[in-house]
Amino acid sequence: MSHSETALSLVLDTFASVFPNTKILPDSDFFDLGGDSLDLVTLCDRLERLSGCELHPSSLLYHPTVSELAAELTTRMSE
Repeated sequence: MSHSETALSLVLDTFASVFPNTKILPDSDFFDLGGDSLDLVTLCDRLERLSGCELHPSSLLYHPTVSELAAELTTRMSE
């Protein structure tokens, strides 16, 4: 599995765990889903633990969709 496939899978699964009972797609937007500051910290913490990459909560301000955040995570995983 490539870094981009791994990152997309991680982000999709993590969004699904933070927003249960919600259909999560690559274009799902954290803020449109009703994400708040606690969700933001939870999401970033889980992604950091799963990926081993540092991910600051401000990353979601610049990359709010699943696919955008996965692309950012792919870059960090490739470093």
